[in-house]
Amino acid sequence: MASRNKLDERKKSILKVVTDDYIASAEPVGSRTIARRYNLGLSPATIRNEMADLEEGGYLEQPHTSAGRIPSEVGYRYYVDALISLQKLTHQEVENIYKEMEGYHREIESIIHQTSKILVQMTKYPSVVLSPQFKTAIFRHIQLVKLSATTVLVLIVTDTGYVENKMIELQTEVSTEELDRISELLNKKLRGISLKDLQSTLLNDIRSELVLHDQFFNESVKLLIKAIANRTSDRVYIDGALKILEQPEFSDLQKFKPLMNALEEEDRLYKLLSRNPGRGAQVKIGHENDELGLNDCSVITSSYEIAGRTVGVIGVLGPTRMDYAKVVPIVEYTSSILSELLTMISKRTSR
Repeated sequence: MASRNKLDERKKSILKVVTDDYIASAEPVGSRTIARRYNLGLSPATIRNEMADLEEGGYLEQPHTSAGRIPSEVGYRYYVDALISLQKLTHQEVENIYKEMEGYHREIESIIHQTSKILVQMTKYPSVVLSPQFKTAIFRHIQLVKLSATTVLVLIVTDTGYVENKMIELQTEVSTEELDRISELLNKKLRGISLKDLQSTLLNDIRSELVLHDQFFNESVKLLIKAIANRTSDRVYIDGALKILEQPEFSDLQKFKPLMNALEEEDRLYKLLSRNPGRGAQVKIGHENDELGLNDCSVITSSYEIAGRTVGVIGVLGPTRMDYAKVVPIVEYTSSILSELLTMISKRTSR
C-alpha cells in the first residue's frame, strides 16, 4: 500500500485533478476524462495505471456502478492537507461580507445571527455558529439590585457585550446600601477575571479577605456563583439546513436524515464546535465527524476572537465533495471580520 507521504509528483497531480473534477461535477472521473480535460502530458493508459495505484493506496475508490473513480476520505484528507489551491476572495466578495456584517455590529446577538446567514449565502452550505461562550468571557461589571426584602436582581456584564440577568432569593433581608457596598467590593476585586475562574481559589481568597467587612458577603458570593451556574447553555446558531438538499449526494433520504438529526441535536453540535483547536480553518472529513454521525459530510470551522482571545467558532457543513478551495477562505475571512467587530463592541462596552 502506498504511503501518504511518498506520493510522487505524477500521482499528486492525478489525485488533485480527480478531486477537483469530482468536486465540480459530482460524477466519477475516468482516465480519458483526465487526459482530455487536463494538460498532464500523459496518455489515458498511463493515467489509468496511476489511478489504479492510487486506488490500491486508499486515495481513490470506485463506485460499483461506474468505471470512473472518486476520492476516498484518505484522498480528500491528502488533498486538503497538501494539494489544495485556495481561491482568493474577490474584492466584491470581501466588500459584501464586511458590509453585511458591519451593519449589525451594535448588538452581539444580531451580528452572530447575521454571520450564520452570510456563511450560507456565500458558501451555499448549511452554517453553524457557536456564540461567545459565557464562562470564558471576561468579567466587566456586576450590579446587585434590591427588588424586595429578600429578592435581589443580579446583573453581570461581560466583555463580549452580554448582560446576564438573574433573580435570586436570599434567606435574610438585605438593604440597598449593603447591596451597593457588596457590588463595589466585587467589582473592585473581580474586574478583568474570566468567569470560569470565579469559583476557584480566587473567590475563596476574596471571601476570606472581605467577609470581615460585611456579614452579607458570603451570601452574595454564593449568589454570584449561582447566577453563573444557572446560565443557560451557549447558543448554536444553525442556518440554511435545507441547502444540503441541493447537493446530489443528499437526494438519498438515508443520507439526508442523519444530517438533519445532527443539526437538531444542539448539544452534540456544541461539543463538535467547542473542540476547534488553534487558529485558522479546521477541516474534518467524513468519519472524523463520527461524534455527529456525519460520515458523509465534511465540517469546516474557524474560531473567532475578542481582543486576541478565542471566544467562539463558526463553520459550515457539506458533503465530503465540498468545494474546499472556495469555502476555507470564506470561513477564515468571515471569522476575522467577526473578531474585528466583536472587539469593537467589547471596547465600547468597557467605557
